[in-house]
Amino acid sequence: MIRMHGEYRRHLRSGIRIPVVFSHAGRTFETTTLDISASGLRLKRPEHVHIRAGETIDIEFRDRTGTRVAATVMHSGKTHIGLQFYDRRFSGNELKALYDVAPLWQRLSATSKRTLWKKSRRLAVFLANTYLRSLLLALVRPQFLFAVYGNEKQVRSYVSDDMARRLPFNLILGVIRNENMRGLMVAPQFLEHELQEDSDKVRLYMERLQEDFPNVQRIALVGRLPNFVKKAGIDIKRPLVEGSLGTRYMIWDIARQMRERPQYRNQNSIVVLGGAGRIGNAVCHDLTSLYDRVIGLDPRYEEDNEIKTDQGTVLQTASLERLNDETLYIALTHQGDAVLDLYQHMPNGALIADDTHPCISLKVRERLRESQIEVEKIVLSHDQFMMWPRMPDWNNRDIPGCLVEALVLLRQPDVAEGGFHRFCQEAEFLGFTGRLIRPLDE
Repeated sequence: MIRMHGEYRRHLRSGIRIPVVFSHAGRTFETTTLDISASGLRLKRPEHVHIRAGETIDIEFRDRTGTRVAATVMHSGKTHIGLQFYDRRFSGNELKALYDVAPLWQRLSATSKRTLWKKSRRLAVFLANTYLRSLLLALVRPQFLFAVYGNEKQVRSYVSDDMARRLPFNLILGVIRNENMRGLMVAPQFLEHELQEDSDKVRLYMERLQEDFPNVQRIALVGRLPNFVKKAGIDIKRPLVEGSLGTRYMIWDIARQMRERPQYRNQNSIVVLGGAGRIGNAVCHDLTSLYDRVIGLDPRYEEDNEIKTDQGTVLQTASLERLNDETLYIALTHQGDAVLDLYQHMPNGALIADDTHPCISLKVRERLRESQIEVEKIVLSHDQFMMWPRMPDWNNRDIPGCLVEALVLLRQPDVAEGGFHRFCQEAEFLGFTGRLIRPLDE
């Protein structure tokens, strides 16, 4: 069975066993934790206790007076109960205090597991890019590349400073499969801000990609990389794939699903945050096939401009007052946390579909939730897709929209010539489906 996004653990869980008391159906039970994380825990199930998934229970940590949490039962097995905290999570200090209650041997075990996982991931990256690189390329025989970049935190998850000096320029960070097609996720040793600021580094990245992988048919460019490439004076032509058609299809499909939710069925307008961008402007026009009015909000607009299309109206504006009565949003800003400058103008009950890179952070999502504004992440899915290991903030079965265009073009090389509508038909026929998911708490 294919496991969907919500079934994967969102935080590292450590096997800490400490005593707790929980209340259910007017009764109190004593038990112990089996493991614990920032967003949930697993309890040893007391005998003759039957709790159904979806029920809420109150938990008190006996050795930490005053530490009480409400949690929702996610699953209940013969020996354990899996719980997810309701509307809260433990901070680093709270987790440390709970770990300190556990015996020394348990704390050492938890620490060693975390260290082992981090070092194992780095070792895998090192081997895949040194001693095993030729073998990996021979086994995969990639037909496409997914060219990505990262910020310092993301890069350090895979590569230490000492490793970087011993690794090649372009790093293989993952293997991708979609039906019978195989590809690689590749990143340079440059960080995102370096690519943004220095076009020479962008040109070097693109040149080395095609030198290192001369036989690939398509190279999909992630996030803002197409902007960096164009700024560097490079034409985006085969094998490079801009990715905008895949992203636009994904957002169009998501916007359609948003309107189908019962609470939004009467909503005739939607806001595109970052509407003046390379993709944002096209998305605004795409969505007029679904909504009567599309508001493209962007500080780059100097004055309001209303555009009539064959199917609806696009309002280009920088006025934050336009957000006051709008409940549906597509986030396409240069980085997710830019919504902090906007959310105070959004009404309670608003929903933001996030397609930013880097995406809206956990800290910002928590602040939005305090204002009753929900954030869900936009992804595309295909039942025959797999990326291993996954990208940070992504599940390994979810597909970035910019990669989908390359996958569709590998099947139908001329489909882009038929325009956006033709591409949507082909992507849907091939089984690519947009989904709104709960973001990973990373």
